[in-house]
Amino acid sequence: MKLFLPQRRNIQFNLAFAALPAVGICPYNPSDLYSEKISHWMKMKTIEVDDELYRYIASHTQHIGESASDILRRMLKFTAGQTPAATTPPTANAAKAAATPATEEKPVNRARDRVRAVRELLLSDEYAEQKKAVNRFMMVLSTLYQLDAKTFGEATESLHGRTRIYFAGNEQTLLASGSQTKPKHVPGTPYWVITNTNTGRKCSMIEHIMQSMQFPVELIEKVCGTI
Repeated sequence: MKLFLPQRRNIQFNLAFAALPAVGICPYNPSDLYSEKISHWMKMKTIEVDDELYRYIASHTQHIGESASDILRRMLKFTAGQTPAATTPPTANAAKAAATPATEEKPVNRARDRVRAVRELLLSDEYAEQKKAVNRFMMVLSTLYQLDAKTFGEATESLHGRTRIYFAGNEQTLLASGSQTKPKHVPGTPYWVITNTNTGRKCSMIEHIMQSMQFPVELIEKVCGTI
């Protein structure tokens, strides 16, 4: 179909054909729309474009007589028979969910999971069967590390006395920091901890780590009460 150029800035043209005089464009004549010459083209779709866009499309003509459809197919990389993917308007709930950052709920869920994990430890048979405070102490440390290794590591770095280091990555470092430290490896972690401390000191270490991990105060008190 031929591309017609109306005498106005907004150009309505048929997508079947495109060209300026040099490339085949014909002046727009409304009577031609009803002539026998092009009556069978009238079922084609038309769109309106401004002069600037029209000249841009026409400038991409590769040969005389090339249709506007061919030009646009090439520019849009659209192949024959290709159909656009169907889109479903989002529901109000879906739109609301999309507008809400997914990261907002993650910290809440993570905090709940951590609290649940610590409570499950306290209620477990294995924990209840421990007769020594040091064993319960080690189990709590191991659980806290598994829940948040990064914060656990940061918290232990600031845990030390005037002369003693409480946590280290190896036994030798703790042995060198003082006599009778009785270092033990915290199961499931790369850390060692001194165990030659009273129950109060052990609870202070647990409290410091759990506060750094932002556990609820009541849960911290409950854990310390079981050591």
